[in-house]
Amino acid sequence: MDVIFTFILSGILLLGGNNAQSINQTSAPQLILEGAPVLLECTYKTSGYPYLSWYVQYPGKAPVLFLQDTRKEEENGFTAKHDIKTESFHIRKAQAEVTDSGLYFCVVGDTVNKAHSSPVT
Repeated sequence: MDVIFTFILSGILLLGGNNAQSINQTSAPQLILEGAPVLLECTYKTSGYPYLSWYVQYPGKAPVLFLQDTRKEEENGFTAKHDIKTESFHIRKAQAEVTDSGLYFCVVGDTVNKAHSSPVT
C-alpha cells in the first residue's frame, strides 16, 4: 500500500548590507506518494552573490541545515542544483520516502554580517 505524506514549504530571506533580495518557493503543501519523485523549487532575486541553503524540520524536531550550494549538495537521496542564470536552487529526490515528511525552508542571504530572517509565504 502506498503511503501519502506532505512536504510543506516555506522561505526565509536573510538580509545584510544594501543588497536587495527576494525569495519564492512553492507555497502550498505537497502531497507525494511514497516512491514518487520529489521536486522542491526555490527561486530568488538578489543584487549580490547569494548564499543558499535548505533547512528541514521533521515532525516534533527543531529545524536543521539540510543542503547548501557551497558545501553540501546531496543528503538522504536529495540533490540540490544552484543555477545562477535562472536564479534557482531546487532540490530533487528520485523516490520519496515516508521519513522525508517535514517542513522544508529555502534560505537566501548574502555574506554580510548582522543578517536577520523573516518568513516569506
